[in-house]
Amino acid sequence: MVYLYTLPGTAFNAPQINVPLLKGYLNKCGIESIQYDLSERFLETCFKTDYIKRVNHKYYKSLSESEKNTVDTIEKAIKDLKNKSINTEKIISANSKIIEYLDIIGNLYNIKWGKRGIDFKNKICTIDDVINFSYSEDNSLFDEILYNEHDLKNGDIIYLSVQFPFQLNYAIRFSRYLKNQNNNIRIILGGDYVTHIYKNLKCLIEKCNNIDGITLFGNFNNVVDLLNMFDKKVFNRSINNALYRDKKEVLLNYNIAKNLFHRKWYIPDFDGINLDNYLSNLKLISLTLNHGCYYSKCEFCSRPFYYNGYCTYDIDAILNQIRLLYENESIEAIYFIDECVPYSILIRLANYLINNKINIKWMVETRIEKEYVDSNVAKLLYKSGCREISFGIESYNTKILKKMNKGISLKEVKKVIKNFYESGISVSATFMIGYPTESIFNINKTLKFIKKYKYLDTFGLSVFSYMRNSKLVNSSNIDEGQDINLIYRTNNDNYDKYINIINEFNESKKIKEFASIRKNILYRSQYIYLDRTSYSLNYKRGDFMNKKFLFKKTNVKELKSKIYLKELKPEMTQCRIVQVDKKMKEKQND
Repeated sequence: MVYLYTLPGTAFNAPQINVPLLKGYLNKCGIESIQYDLSERFLETCFKTDYIKRVNHKYYKSLSESEKNTVDTIEKAIKDLKNKSINTEKIISANSKIIEYLDIIGNLYNIKWGKRGIDFKNKICTIDDVINFSYSEDNSLFDEILYNEHDLKNGDIIYLSVQFPFQLNYAIRFSRYLKNQNNNIRIILGGDYVTHIYKNLKCLIEKCNNIDGITLFGNFNNVVDLLNMFDKKVFNRSINNALYRDKKEVLLNYNIAKNLFHRKWYIPDFDGINLDNYLSNLKLISLTLNHGCYYSKCEFCSRPFYYNGYCTYDIDAILNQIRLLYENESIEAIYFIDECVPYSILIRLANYLINNKINIKWMVETRIEKEYVDSNVAKLLYKSGCREISFGIESYNTKILKKMNKGISLKEVKKVIKNFYESGISVSATFMIGYPTESIFNINKTLKFIKKYKYLDTFGLSVFSYMRNSKLVNSSNIDEGQDINLIYRTNNDNYDKYINIINEFNESKKIKEFASIRKNILYRSQYIYLDRTSYSLNYKRGDFMNKKFLFKKTNVKELKSKIYLKELKPEMTQCRIVQVDKKMKEKQND
């Protein structure tokens, strides 16, 4: 039997898509499999009022009265969050309780929960670091849920999906447990993260005898080849983009050329997963409509490397599956987690949902494209159920966008965002500061746009990072042989200074009010059903569709605050600062 596992610690609002996609792919290959989502198991086991008392009563006794109350009422908080009345105030309050509960568990196990996973207090930079931490007695957070429900038989195969860096140590720890149960099984690792650290994997598999194979990239054909080889016990030396053992020898057949790709076989199968168990008010699933990003030209992005190419899946088959899930499983919401969904596919999706009377809410990430300048497009998507859309804008400066090779027009940015905002769809956008060659003037333009543009609901703002396997990093001479991190910092990238700029920006009145609410919203998927007036930067009840907005005039002095001037690079002179002032005044009414 083949057992497929989603490792724990990712978002708890819906199943991760990688394992259901693989299960659907194996179905098409005639390979029987059973899947488990250990995040679902974690929720069932650990989100109980007696969990902390049971595992460490002394720790529970040491908690403050407020913390004890959070522990004692955690099941009520989950009930409030999932209440179908969609009471926004209660849901946000329940969110804060769940976040606090995760912090309490985290303190018990010496970790920090974040909305994107787990941060360890141990410094993990090398394969030896992650192996040592994997087997540490202190690393027991998930021990109660790392088990197999069946007696493992000789020849059984386990696939562990390692999507995020923090999951690798749990994959190693789980592998040891499974091999102790039966040493004649085979264990395969796959997923985003192990692909990105392909240069370190030979060291990993040589030092971890419990791991028998590792597959690279998001193409499942090499998984099938490994499964067939282990099942038939006939050794194959030519499996593409995989590492595996031949007795004591470790083979690495790394070939960036794309494997045979069966695009019509990527239809996820959620069989065995209880969709009602997740932390979502609506019955939510994640889906993907295409493989990779159709643009794939941004200099800073590492995602094209993982996908190793782009193609659409079988859209008709996926749309039909949505209909079946709606009719048979009563799904209420979909998060399309694609890197970027093309305009043509969104139109097909919207028309299909409308024509088949599929009443669901959905959200998506896409690019700014000229087709969205037509306001009728946003209206169509809203009619079909779209309630949240996200754009990666990154910078509100044409020069920096060209450096990024972003390929978007700022004129179109404003028109597109306005169209979606006014259609009723909540609009989110992501930005970064500190891109190579970016000046304080460039940064201030981006911050001004976020704060002053009145058609933006939510935003993400971060410091630029050198992403492993991005075009920027691949053109450098960074040695990745001993480093398993996905993000690199350089000695002269002014990271701390940019963090100070963001902190100062977050303390400004409008942004501070927004941030105080957003920190208690667990997942972006909640934007599709929460009352928009409760979290939006700009949307107010009664302001929608041609009503006046109440904004103060742009305060140039506030935007060019002392903290920004203090953080200017040394080479920027007073003359340069005067030029910045002049340009900012000229652009004041943009």
